[in-house]
Amino acid sequence: MKKKVSLLFKATLSLWIVYNIFTMLVMPNIGAYFGRVSSRFVTPYANTVGLNASWNFFSPDPAHVMYIRYLINYTDAEGNPTKEAVEGYFPPEKNQAVKSIFKKRELYVMRFMVIDPKRLKVFMGPWLCRKYPGATSVDMEHVIETVPVLDQVVTFKNEGVKDLSQELQYVRETVSCSETQDEVTL
Repeated sequence: MKKKVSLLFKATLSLWIVYNIFTMLVMPNIGAYFGRVSSRFVTPYANTVGLNASWNFFSPDPAHVMYIRYLINYTDAEGNPTKEAVEGYFPPEKNQAVKSIFKKRELYVMRFMVIDPKRLKVFMGPWLCRKYPGATSVDMEHVIETVPVLDQVVTFKNEGVKDLSQELQYVRETVSCSETQDEVTL
């Protein structure tokens, strides 16, 4: 009988130690997906014994996809299209991982351009006008494709991640290719 009580005590103590360690690992990461899912089992106990300190253990959410979408317009003097408009993206690898250090420069240039929208008018617009001879105007917009939070992906798992993402446009600029831009206006 004494042996059974001793064995039961050891098993209970072991489970209690494992539960405390589990609580100590979950509570600091309560903002993470696993922490939110398992919080209903851990939070009441953690609040009672003082193990409810939280801090961010893991890195933040992944970065959103950002790029500049541009539309090259070809029109005559009356504004009628003479040629089909050309749609393009900067950087061209908008939804792909960039591994080349030289290609990463385009990401930095894009971010530099959208910090101050005047840079799109003064630098990017004239560059695109020179790149596409005969163009009459360039429409540019800064696009951010959001990454859905993990909770949404798990809840709506039958829908694709792309369907849960949102596309936000922040900066829009139009540049006339017939006008010369003065870099001093920056």
